[in-house]
Amino acid sequence: MSIQNKIINGGFETGSFPPWSATGASITGLFSHSGSFAASFSGGTVNAFISQFVPAAPTERFEFLVSLAKNGPQPSPPVSITVAYYTAGFAFLGYGLITSIPSNRLPNVQTGTWLEVYQTTSAAPAGTAQALVIINKLPQAGSAPILADDVALLTIQPLNGPTGATGPAGATGPAGATGPAGATGPAGATGPAGATGPAGATGPTGSTGPGIFEWGQESIIWADSNATGPGNGTPSNPYTSLQAAITAATSSPFAVSLGMRARLIILIAANSSFNEDVVIPPARHVQLLGLGPWQLGDSTLANFASSVPRNITVQTSQAAEDFYLNQGPAFSARPVTVVGTFDNGTSVSTHTNYTDGAIISGNVIFQNVSLGDPFTTIEFQMHNANVVGGIVQSGHQGQLNTYMYNSQISTMIHDGLRLQRMLDSRINSTVNIAVYSEITNSFINGNFTVGSSVSDVPPAGIFSSQFGTITWTGPLVLDTSSNYYFVNSGSTLTGTKTFLFSLT
Repeated sequence: MSIQNKIINGGFETGSFPPWSATGASITGLFSHSGSFAASFSGGTVNAFISQFVPAAPTERFEFLVSLAKNGPQPSPPVSITVAYYTAGFAFLGYGLITSIPSNRLPNVQTGTWLEVYQTTSAAPAGTAQALVIINKLPQAGSAPILADDVALLTIQPLNGPTGATGPAGATGPAGATGPAGATGPAGATGPAGATGPAGATGPTGSTGPGIFEWGQESIIWADSNATGPGNGTPSNPYTSLQAAITAATSSPFAVSLGMRARLIILIAANSSFNEDVVIPPARHVQLLGLGPWQLGDSTLANFASSVPRNITVQTSQAAEDFYLNQGPAFSARPVTVVGTFDNGTSVSTHTNYTDGAIISGNVIFQNVSLGDPFTTIEFQMHNANVVGGIVQSGHQGQLNTYMYNSQISTMIHDGLRLQRMLDSRINSTVNIAVYSEITNSFINGNFTVGSSVSDVPPAGIFSSQFGTITWTGPLVLDTSSNYYFVNSGSTLTGTKTFLFSLT
């Protein structure tokens, strides 16, 4: 069995970081565990980390090693170390190692001592092609800078069984005698140079290389289904797959380090059509925002409808959230999904959404992937979007705080959905949710079942809104204008009606 260190430049002896990626860290020659250099992470409230992708394969296990110390008399901040497994396409498969060093546990490098950390990973799952190693110095006010040196990720489990013994080599027969070389004949005279032929046709211009993308490079990814592809997420070379853009954003070192505090924005080129289902992993903040109209689906039918409905699946996991929340207040946030465009839009209309909005041809599915605890609070927003299907509850429990702006949707069925705000929007079919707060200038055209109204976003109630012929089950709080449309539509109520601003 051979032992191989997967980390490159683990001692930082090149005097620079590559192939490490670094944020809030620098190379120092003032201190080192061995050699001449070490990585120095900024102290205080700065979030600082280094990360490196290394090759890995299914069933491999690793021994992780690093030497750590603080620099100065202040307390050392907490440190998080993770090894995560990914496919060749950067799809996250799971963690092989998650370990934390609490605050004030590192020795002072000025005393000549270091803490040497040894940890063993779990085996890499099927499909593994690479592993992401992250050493993350977490924010803590008044904490000292820390140092890291001699990082190693050693293979400790062979991929194959032992090689059998090699049999003896057979005897080599005698070499035959070499005959004498023949005499070299005289060189012939050089003939005159021939005439230069005509120039050949100019070949086609090669593709433009990727542009230099600096601002927002860790949090903004570009996608365009009409680009040459497959792309790398820059404005001049966007991903042609929306899932590839989501995966690149959610598996980046920035996202893996900060979790829900990393606001990940996918900018979508106008007129893009992504004929694919997409999945957003848990414990992430992802915004899918078009620079113009775009569709999830092939949009080959009338009015940009799709022949095969395509879904957005938002995965939820309290365990994945707790990995970040347990690291302290600096990581406190909720998972967020935003779908739509930058334009305010006209999605409230049945037929005008395709002029400037986003069309999701299938459903938005909220899928719990944590077997132990399905309860978590998540945020969902629609901005100028048309969900042809609806909101589907697939194992998720807890609150789904929902906000609709200039959008329309067919159905909403989720027993934890709190319709916090609905503005200039439209619901076309069945609604079965927990509570609602503010509904303004909207149209409700399906039977509506609700537990109660809430005051999370005051004032609570329905204002200047219209109704189809529906049955409303539950409390109905509405102003005089909305009541006029409710009564004249022939709608029925099973519950208590409360008037707002009634002059009678």
